[in-house]
Parts: sequence; C-alpha cells; structure tokens
Amino acid sequence: MRLKRDLRYVVEKGDTSKVVSFRDYQGNEITCRIKDYSRTGVSFRLDDGSLILHIGDVIHELRFLSAGTEVHCADATVIHIEDEEEDGAVVSTIGCSYNDNPMDVYSVVRADKITKLQNDFLDFVQSMAIEDNLDPEFVNLTAQIHYLLEGFSDRLKRDEEAISREEEELREALTDTLKELAFDALFDELNKFYDRFSAVTGRFTDPKQHFIHREFFQKRLNEYLSRSALFNRSITKPLGYAGDFEMMNIIYRNAFEGQDLFAQVLNKVDCEGPAARAVRNRRTYLHRKLKEAVEKNTELRDLKIISIACGPAHEFTDFVRGLEGRQLPYRVEFIAMDQDGLALADARSRIEPLIRNSPNITAHFEQDNIKRLIVEKSSIRDVYDGADIVYTAGLFDYLSDRASSRLIAKLYSFLKPGGLLIVGNFGLYNPQRFIMEYGAEWFLIHRGEKELLELASGLPGRPHMAVEKEPEGVNLFLNIRRADDTGH
Repeated sequence: MRLKRDLRYVVEKGDTSKVVSFRDYQGNEITCRIKDYSRTGVSFRLDDGSLILHIGDVIHELRFLSAGTEVHCADATVIHIEDEEEDGAVVSTIGCSYNDNPMDVYSVVRADKITKLQNDFLDFVQSMAIEDNLDPEFVNLTAQIHYLLEGFSDRLKRDEEAISREEEELREALTDTLKELAFDALFDELNKFYDRFSAVTGRFTDPKQHFIHREFFQKRLNEYLSRSALFNRSITKPLGYAGDFEMMNIIYRNAFEGQDLFAQVLNKVDCEGPAARAVRNRRTYLHRKLKEAVEKNTELRDLKIISIACGPAHEFTDFVRGLEGRQLPYRVEFIAMDQDGLALADARSRIEPLIRNSPNITAHFEQDNIKRLIVEKSSIRDVYDGADIVYTAGLFDYLSDRASSRLIAKLYSFLKPGGLLIVGNFGLYNPQRFIMEYGAEWFLIHRGEKELLELASGLPGRPHMAVEKEPEGVNLFLNIRRADDTGH
C-alpha cells in the first residue's frame, strides 16, 4: 500500500474570510490570513514570522475561524517556515501540524459527507499502510532499540527493588554503583544505534519520509525516551518551545535525576551526549571571553556587557565567582535580555546575591523580544548602546538566514569602537542531531563556518571576523570585532 496525503485546500489570495488567531509569548493576540489547510494542519501568513516563531515551537490554542466563526481550536507545532519579500516587507509562511486533534474539514468547506468519509478512511489506510512506507532497516533498528530499552528498564526496576531490601548503610553505595554500570553500558549502546539511525535517515530526500519515520520512532519508543527529564521537557515544551532555560539548567546539572533508576540513567545519557557537552562548553567559552575582557582592560575603562536571549546566564555567575570577592577599579554593567520572564527570574535569583557586595558590578534584566529589537530604532538605544561585548548563544539556531543577518546588523550597531559581538550557532557536525529531532522534537538550524560568515557579510566598517569552536566541535562562535577609532 502507498501512503496518501490528506486533502489540502488552498485559500484564494484575496479571501480574508479564513484566518487563524493565537496569542504570542507575551499574550498579544495575532490574527493571520490562512494560505492553505487540511485535516491535520494549516499554513498561514505572518509578517516577520521567523522572528516570532521557530520550527518546533508549539502554538497553544491555535483558532481556525471561517467567516468569523470558530470552527477548530487545537495546539499545533510549527514544522515549516519560509520567508519572502512582498512590497518591501518580509512575510513568512508558517506551516503547522495539529497535535493529536485533527480538524473536521467538512465543517469548513461545507462539502457533503463524502469528504468526511474520505478522511476517516485515510486514517484507516495510513494505520494499515504505515510500515509499508518505512525503510526496513529503520524498522529493524527501532525494534532493536525498543528491546534494549525495555530490557534495561525491567532490569533496573528489579535491581532497585532488591537494593531497597538491603541494609540502609549499603543502599547508597549499591545504588551509585548500579547507576554508573547502567550508564556506561547504555551510553555506548544508544550512541551506536543513533549513528546507525543517522546513516539511514541521511538517505531520505523527501520531508514526508522524515515525518512518517519520526512518527513511527516516537510511537514505539517515547514511553522510554520521555522518562529522561531533558527529553521530556523538550517533547512537552511547557513554555511552547524547546531549548528553554530549564532545559539548559538540566544540561548544566548533568545529573542522575528522575523518578526511578532507569529515568535517572537515561537523563544522564542524554546530558553526556556531544551536543549537551557542547552546551556546557559554550558556558566555559563565554566565561573565558568575559574574563579576557577584564584582563585586557589595562586602561581601566568601565565595561558594558550584553547577553541577548540570556537564558540562565550561568557564564556571568561564573565570571563574578571568578573574581573571588576582588573589587574591580572600574564599573561593569551587565544587561541580560530575554523574552521569557521566567528565564530572567532564574538568572536574577542567581546573579543578584553574588553582586550584592560588589558595588562596581551592576546587572539589569530586560524582558524584550527579537522583533522589537530589530524594528525599533530609538527607544531602546540608551539601554543597549555603547557595549564592549554583546553575545548570544542558543538563539540563532532557531532563526532564518534573513532574520539572523538583520539581528547581527542590529547587535553590531550596539558596539562601541573596538567592541566584540559573539554569535553562537550549532555547526554542521552534531552527532546527537538524530535523537534530538526524532526523539526530543528539538529542531535546530545548523550552520557551517562559511554560512556564519555570510550572515555578517554586509556589516559596515570592515570589522574583523573569525569563527571559533568549543572542544567538541559542535558549537561554533562567530566573533565580530568592530574597528576601533584608529580603524584597526
């Protein structure tokens, strides 16, 4: 059997009767014209949408309205974003897939009951035909890894129960030993499987192939994979997107955490993968850049440091701790900007107690969004202008090339002469990419060194640019140094 696609209905360009409505992260209601729709998804047009939404984001309560009447409301995941220019403005087509709540298209198109019959039957055909459309090697690998995870889960459950019956003074030592043994074995085996899966999916040329294989993989394995604290948060996306500040905190903790031994071991496996290690390395990398700025400040000038999409901002707490109470003979102003108020609160709770007795170090926490940062010209200049260092890591992995170039130009304009802009991005080498996308629904835009440099190709003033890597070689960092007053 061949897998057929759901019927898709195109809305005429001048038809404004069909729209979607949702609230953005800051609670503002947004209404957009629908481009096309089907039983399982919808695409719509949004001005500068790639600055607001990213692939993998979950739009909660996406409302479908026809002639002013709501005909469907469901959570939807962004699976496609495409920018194009219309009349001098950037308009994005946002493609979404409904999350487990398909739409009754019949209520929208007012067709006869044959349409509903077709959709119902397509569900049946899809359920019967799915494995005929899957790569046999992929199916075999999925079965093997299911057997592996099931075996580990059962064994650890039995061992955990046995340890609970031991003398109390022995339990901790036995549990720690079991965790380490299970981690060593499971880490090696799972990563071998992920390499083999990557080889198979690397042959796929049609996005539909990735979709049906990812659905199959998750339905077979997510009862185990989602027990990892890291992957569970990525899959459920409680803030509407993957890669939030608490995911970063889980990676930084890098601990055996979870409700039972299997969950704890699996979380540790996920936190020890190359991509997770690269996230911890970028914290070290950024801390080193902040430390260098102090060491090279021989003129004892005041320093202004800005972190864009700051997340938990651990690198700045590392910087303050590294001073070991030493009072600097000049002021350091740190500005942490993020769209997420919870992320700012998390960073604030960690930073403010550290600088309480350091009068020359101040920190400001700005809740802002990237679109406003790019579009507005004057009201925010006083906050961000005149920076010695502007850095961002974990943001450009979600932005289109066009949005990235515009944001780089804006961040570069905040630098004082001689200032440094650092832009982090996942590189093309990422051994965890398969399991991040297929298992955790965590999608990133990976870029190579050449692509990163091209994003900044239009900057004025001949800045010095270089791309650096952290030790894993997974995270890249575009360094852009603005020329000083002498032109160097």
